[in-house]
Amino acid sequence: MVNLFSINSPFASAVNKLVQMIWVGILWFVCSIPLVTVGAATTALYEVLLKMEKNQEGYLGISFLRAFRENIKNATLVWIPLFAAEIVFGVNLFYYAVFGGSSFRVQSVVFAVLLLVVVTLSSYAFPVLARFENTTAGTLRMAAVLAVRNPGWTALILFVQILTIVVCWFFLYFPVLFITGITGYFQAVIFNHIFDKLIAEGKIVETSHAAGQTDQTGEKDKICFEEG
Repeated sequence: MVNLFSINSPFASAVNKLVQMIWVGILWFVCSIPLVTVGAATTALYEVLLKMEKNQEGYLGISFLRAFRENIKNATLVWIPLFAAEIVFGVNLFYYAVFGGSSFRVQSVVFAVLLLVVVTLSSYAFPVLARFENTTAGTLRMAAVLAVRNPGWTALILFVQILTIVVCWFFLYFPVLFITGITGYFQAVIFNHIFDKLIAEGKIVETSHAAGQTDQTGEKDKICFEEG
């Protein structure tokens, strides 16, 4: 019988995995403080968690900071317009829904739908950026296509993200130090399932540039792709 507290026991492995999630969540929180770097931090979060779900993460701190540095430009180009759109649509929704009354129900519905679209796009954009090499427009286009093609998974991902926000709101700032790593890992499981299925079906074709390529740290590069 395996000792519950043995270093090789399932319990010890689960605790170690949980600690890793918390550590990645803390790194995400610290790197997101400037606000403008939230996109790069989120991309780094997913890049590490997508690998962690497959036990390919390597040294977490080094992997996270490397991903953060390499994605700072592309992730910011994705993050800024999405964040700006969320602010604009959110403010308009609040205005028409709270102050407009029944006379502005159409406007409220329109901005609610637009806000939902942008939030959904954001939910997919950074995992896509974390896993694949693409242009900014290509990343957003792929995120939109995947969100539409996987409505069930999309609903579950949005539920997890809303739950994360609710927990952080009611428990103030403390949970945000670690909960993004935990809920992010759950989402990484879903995204890996979606991405691997597309690759297996040939809908995303790996190019020769990415096949088997590794960097100086021994970690596999992101996949360059062509939509099949």
